[in-house]
Amino acid sequence: MCLTCDGWSDEEIHQYHLDTIAKHGWVILGVEAGDGHPPFAYTIGLTRFHDHPELVISGFEGKDAAVMLNELAAHVREGHRFAAGDIIASFSPHRSMLVQVLEPRLMAYAQEMYGSGGARLVPGLQVVWTNHAGQWPWDPGWPTTQRKQELFGVPVEWST
Repeated sequence: MCLTCDGWSDEEIHQYHLDTIAKHGWVILGVEAGDGHPPFAYTIGLTRFHDHPELVISGFEGKDAAVMLNELAAHVREGHRFAAGDIIASFSPHRSMLVQVLEPRLMAYAQEMYGSGGARLVPGLQVVWTNHAGQWPWDPGWPTTQRKQELFGVPVEWST
């Protein structure tokens, strides 16, 4: 949940998120690491207010994930539309590729807020990043000692 929500009720946290979305156009929700899964974070509000899939990043802790997601979401707010297969090279020293999230239910809170009670799933695009050597996590040379990022989809060229 939000860093400032210690001791808040579920209703207060929900209202905090709604207020943040109303003010900025999105909010970022972080999910802690656990059971062998790295942490991940995602936006909520881009689909509802900007007609754009939510953005997800895995393997970054809260503040680092927020920096990347906020930068990309700001471009969405300005009218840019990202799509699966897009390569982004301008926001960090690493390249990133957008991959369609195959199971958008992993963005549980986004589904709860804007998914029409399960009748329509809120879509997502994962920001997959390269390591310092420029390798993607699916490349054979990706070292097993590298920081982990869980993949929630596959590159466009694999899905055809």
